[in-house]
Amino acid sequence: MKNLKLSNKEMDVMLVFWNSDEALASSDIPKIESSLNINTVRVAIKNLLKKSVIEVADIAQRGTVLTRTYRPTISFEDYLSGQLEHMNFNSLNLMSTLIRRETNDENLDELEKIIQEHRHSIK
Repeated sequence: MKNLKLSNKEMDVMLVFWNSDEALASSDIPKIESSLNINTVRVAIKNLLKKSVIEVADIAQRGTVLTRTYRPTISFEDYLSGQLEHMNFNSLNLMSTLIRRETNDENLDELEKIIQEHRHSIK
């Protein structure tokens, strides 16, 4: 998502969503990230819904009440890619820097495989 602007608190909430394998209720987030209070989370969720960065996943039982659970509609990687694109960042420079820092042979092999597959798909 190019040109998507998230506030610091919205980003904090999104990081919790991105690091979770399941949909979360607003009340779950302060339990996972204690630096966030429930009021901040509720405002952030309202804003994130407006920006279509999260969506309602389900209605779930939390204690004795039914509550909405939410999930991200965009991955962390797609968000970062959009931010870099918005800044007119040179992807070649970024990728070469990241590859030079990579020390795991399996990861380098996987990157090489991705590049080869992409080459074949654009021909």
